[in-house]
Amino acid sequence: MLKLNFLEKIKLNYKIKKILNRWSSMHTIVLFFVLFFLTIVKTLFSYTVLDYEYYNGLADSQQIGKVSVPVNRGTILSGGEKSTVIGTSLHLYDLAIDPQIEGDKQKLSDFLIDIVYNELCLNKKQNICKTNLLKYLRVLDIENFTFEEKFIKDLLKERIVSKLVQTKVTSVMIDKELSNFEINQIKNLNISGLYPGEKYLYVNPEEFNNSDENIKELSKIIGTNEERLKNLTRKRDLRYIPIISKLSITSSEYIFEYIKDEKEAINRGILTKDKSINGFFILNPLPSRYYPEGNLASQVIGFVDSSGKGNYGIEGYFNDILKGNNGEIISRKDINGRIIDPISLKQEDLIGEGVEIITTIDRNVQRKVEQLLEDGVKRYRANKGSIIVMEPKTGNVIAMANYPSYDLNNFGDVYELEKVRYSEYPNPSTDLLGYPIFVEDNQNGTKFIYDNKEIFLREASREELGDIALVKYKYKNGFGAGVYQNDIISALYEPGSVMKTITVAAGIDTGEINKNSMYQDNGFIEIDKYKISNVAKQCMGYHTFGNALNYSCNVGMIRIVQRLGKVIFYQYLEDFGFGKLSGIDLQGEVTSKIDPWEKWSQSGLFSRSYGLGISATQLQVASAYNVIANGGVYVKPKIIDKIIYPDGREVVYKTEEQRRVIKESTSKIVSMMLYDGVENGVAGNGKVPGYALAAKSGTAQISYKGGYETGVGSTIGTFAGFGPVEDPKFTIIVKLERIRTSIYGGETSGFIFGEVAKYLFDYYKIPKREIKE
Repeated sequence: MLKLNFLEKIKLNYKIKKILNRWSSMHTIVLFFVLFFLTIVKTLFSYTVLDYEYYNGLADSQQIGKVSVPVNRGTILSGGEKSTVIGTSLHLYDLAIDPQIEGDKQKLSDFLIDIVYNELCLNKKQNICKTNLLKYLRVLDIENFTFEEKFIKDLLKERIVSKLVQTKVTSVMIDKELSNFEINQIKNLNISGLYPGEKYLYVNPEEFNNSDENIKELSKIIGTNEERLKNLTRKRDLRYIPIISKLSITSSEYIFEYIKDEKEAINRGILTKDKSINGFFILNPLPSRYYPEGNLASQVIGFVDSSGKGNYGIEGYFNDILKGNNGEIISRKDINGRIIDPISLKQEDLIGEGVEIITTIDRNVQRKVEQLLEDGVKRYRANKGSIIVMEPKTGNVIAMANYPSYDLNNFGDVYELEKVRYSEYPNPSTDLLGYPIFVEDNQNGTKFIYDNKEIFLREASREELGDIALVKYKYKNGFGAGVYQNDIISALYEPGSVMKTITVAAGIDTGEINKNSMYQDNGFIEIDKYKISNVAKQCMGYHTFGNALNYSCNVGMIRIVQRLGKVIFYQYLEDFGFGKLSGIDLQGEVTSKIDPWEKWSQSGLFSRSYGLGISATQLQVASAYNVIANGGVYVKPKIIDKIIYPDGREVVYKTEEQRRVIKESTSKIVSMMLYDGVENGVAGNGKVPGYALAAKSGTAQISYKGGYETGVGSTIGTFAGFGPVEDPKFTIIVKLERIRTSIYGGETSGFIFGEVAKYLFDYYKIPKREIKE
């Protein structure tokens, strides 16, 4: 390697320095950008050509995703010629106001009073109006209450005006799950503006000094971040005052229209802002399951809970196809997760809308039957009642009513309690029998909320019911969540004498008896140490079995099953539908199996002949009476007319004639015997002048501790029948539980049966005619 001498080094350094002096700063900048550009080109070439698959997949994983597309829950409609919506999904609105907005607060107050009154009371039954009002005002009762519109609006005015004068936030929830130790520590701070309760802590920012010291002390106790506490407790203007939730469609549409009209008036110069109120309104949409008829057929329809699940009735039974399935869209999203480019919009990705279910329920009949039932329950001082109306030839359920019922739009209200007022229950030991009644018990009780306070209650014993010194509580509706149950399909009971129709039909169908067959009735029979007696004195003597059915003679029924025997009678009970589920499309149907005939004692055979020792639902009784009415065929009961799927497919529920039970001639003979019972026997209270009805009354004692209750409020009264006899269009079964004005079904349920039948004759325009025997 050559070595440069000292002189040559000097010359080289001089040449380099000369070159550098010639290179301007501009050249430096140009060189920088050239190199930068080459780097970018190389990188892009790598992304788009060399490593395209890798980087494209990475981008897609960050930008493309599946987006769930929520669907509407299906609609439930009534049947009949004019089908109406009885269950649907839509947006209801919560109404609030912003008090800081410029406007006329007097005008606003008057407007809100009218809106709230309409929501709570307009066109509502008085008991519903008062219940709504007490809940809105958050009081247990109102002295000297009247249903005059002015009186109610004055009460609302006081409440609403007190809201409108608020301008500052004065109550903020800080925590609702505090221990007793933490609550006591907060109380010991003795800081103004803190309001600890049993487990919660509220603060009034207007009173609370949120100094660093106070915030630090509070944060130590409840473990909440100091910055969050500082924000929660700061003084601030009130910008949101809730007025009423879940406005009706009518009210929300009216408010939107009012806002629109006022804005237009302001734009035209007709109205000034200081005289307007449209700016105050805040309407928050709330996706809701909405039932336009409120409590109509509530136990039949069921409800949808906060998780979106259907419970009870049609909502529960058809939940899977009513709720639908959320579809999925494959989409490109922006940095905030918003859809900017739908990639897949295939039909199969968007399927899932809920179905449309059309029921067999006639809305008009259902509403009228519910009204007659409520009136009857109150008139006869029963605990509860139920009525089913069916078409005997098709099995269609036209009405299925239970009382008490509940408001489907406010299904949580069933848990509300009230104190028992002895002025309403002067004989509490019998008047309260059968209701869930509670007394306070801090040791053994369960927590309830009453008057916004926690109390501990346990169910009262029968002995405690009559103790007027005890403070007692009951559900406002009588049964709490028990009203969710559809008793017509879910409550088993001993039908009593309405079962005698089945016994007579079996006897005639087998030829063991005919309508003119005679038997000797001594008024009672003794068997297995039991004495079975008749009630009516008309049973005594030598009579036909028609007389036995007319006057509900137990001895006459026993004589029939003695001829039939256990095996044959058992078979007829099964064929009439007892001991097995009907298969109706409602959630909650139950049944009770009939013991094998081999296990029947002789007294067991006898008691079943007149409706004791056998359990059934009201639907099973109705289906059995359909057999008598329609010519002898068991028809499966149905409450669904058809289901329409989102793609247009329809599933039509056809009439199912499942088996012949009795001969057609038998059904005609038994029908005429039942007609005679209405005209001349103990079923006379169900009579409708000018029309031929076939019916039978029934009374059964309520079982208790291996025996039966006695006295007032200890029976279930049933009345079953159909009409008109010559060509039955409807079957009606009325049941009242724990009737108190009389212990007999014929003297209570019978009158309601007649009222329902009269309405149906008028509704279906069935002409009057005399029966030709």
